[in-house]
Amino acid sequence: MLSQKRVFLLYVMLVAILGFAGCSGSSGSTDAGTDGGGLPQSLPFSLTRPAVGSALTAGEISTFTAKITGFWKQVDYFDWTFWHSHGLDKSYDPDMPDYKVWWQDTRAIKTGDTITFSHVGGADNLMIRTSKVLAQAIASYLMSDDELMGKIVEQYSKGTVALFQGMLWGPNDPDPYITARAIFTHNHSYTDEQGRKVAVDYDPVKNERYDWNAHTVPNNDNPLFGPIWVRNMRSKDDLPHMFRVAPLLLRVVEKGKDESVRQAAQIAYDYLQGFAKDIVDHGYEIRTKEDGVAYVPKEEEYPDVTKDLASFVVFDAVIPNAECDPKLTSALLAYGDAQGNDCGNGISSQYETVAVGGHYFNYAIVRYFHLTAIVNALTIGENEIAEELLDGLVERVDIMTADEEERADHQEWDSDMASFLLAAAASGLPLTSAEARIIQTRYSMSVDFYLGWEYWDLYSATVPDGTYEYRPNRDDLDTKHIRPEELAYLIHYCYSPWRNPAGVEVVDCDIVADPSRWGE
Repeated sequence: MLSQKRVFLLYVMLVAILGFAGCSGSSGSTDAGTDGGGLPQSLPFSLTRPAVGSALTAGEISTFTAKITGFWKQVDYFDWTFWHSHGLDKSYDPDMPDYKVWWQDTRAIKTGDTITFSHVGGADNLMIRTSKVLAQAIASYLMSDDELMGKIVEQYSKGTVALFQGMLWGPNDPDPYITARAIFTHNHSYTDEQGRKVAVDYDPVKNERYDWNAHTVPNNDNPLFGPIWVRNMRSKDDLPHMFRVAPLLLRVVEKGKDESVRQAAQIAYDYLQGFAKDIVDHGYEIRTKEDGVAYVPKEEEYPDVTKDLASFVVFDAVIPNAECDPKLTSALLAYGDAQGNDCGNGISSQYETVAVGGHYFNYAIVRYFHLTAIVNALTIGENEIAEELLDGLVERVDIMTADEEERADHQEWDSDMASFLLAAAASGLPLTSAEARIIQTRYSMSVDFYLGWEYWDLYSATVPDGTYEYRPNRDDLDTKHIRPEELAYLIHYCYSPWRNPAGVEVVDCDIVADPSRWGE
């Protein structure tokens, strides 16, 4: 007989599937590029750019391919990803959802043969990292059917859903599609399939904490996990990455070989779609919960003003349609059409100047929402929208690569540009030779740097007991390297149906697609 918790879990899943499975259909004007009525498999239009830079030779491509894929193999990048990711292991309680995410604000403590992950902070933007790695795992899984990649896809999909489930108050919560920044469930220990002993300690972070951007609060009435703690006020920082992975989840549902992986991907997609609908239905603002009450976060000093972190419309009074790409993305994902949002080429010059002038991190939010709008439009056949946005992406990239002032001001400029160029190429941008060289240069430098990190295998006898970084830090003396969670961006680039045949090649995608050939 199913327990009450298990029955409710199945109910929540059923609501998600039945409530939103019908919202992903296309309202676009063409089926070009599909393979027999399924999801589109190629760009439905041509886009070319003038040649810039010296062409990469076959030898340069081969050398770079061996270097980057050899790095993934040498450090066991995805095996490392799988064991250091955690959340709640299935061995803890069969009536509770199991899941994994890629954490932050976490320490790895080695004691004998056990690694304890101790949580010491709010982990405010963990879905940026989790979504980026999930996209790469999906791409590799769909190209290779690799078992490990399938496990990452399944567990990270469940992790995406767990952030919604953790925000449920009581068995009849009317708002299931509001997500947390992070949830802190139960301390537990387990031994993984490779025999590695892991412990998870959430206690250090289970204290009430009220920051301007988020609150850490108890949820003693969660119907799935029991008493837990949540970090609320999901901000827009993570959303372009979460919504960019949504169309990839649909491809897992369509093409994944394993039923459990397909099911997990479908549920994660449905929750993301439900989340997008909640945003659209509430005036393009991001609701949160506390003590079971859903609300839009407001400024403490101005209680009638929504916090910028939770709104796509707060700037509209001074800059009309300032954040159009996020609104368009939300509408496309939620309802399968633009809902009246016309973003033109996707560049909001006045708003972006203000936003990035205030904080460098806003570059990532602005840039990735542009990509997310493109891929969601392409997925549902809104090809005219996608084509105009891609024209704007070309303009954005040309400005970015030529910006010497920002390059001088930010050590991370070229590394962030290299990974964004790969993400843009996976969204339809035809790369130039000059851009391909930027990618190869920065990724090669990063491989050299990360090979020097001594803690890829904390279980090694050469690593003494002690407290270590949960993941490598990208900061070097005179630069900032590719972020650890972006080190496999080439996999999504190689898989993407939107990779433009007019662009130059960066890497040998046949080798990238086959983990057994990594290092060749």
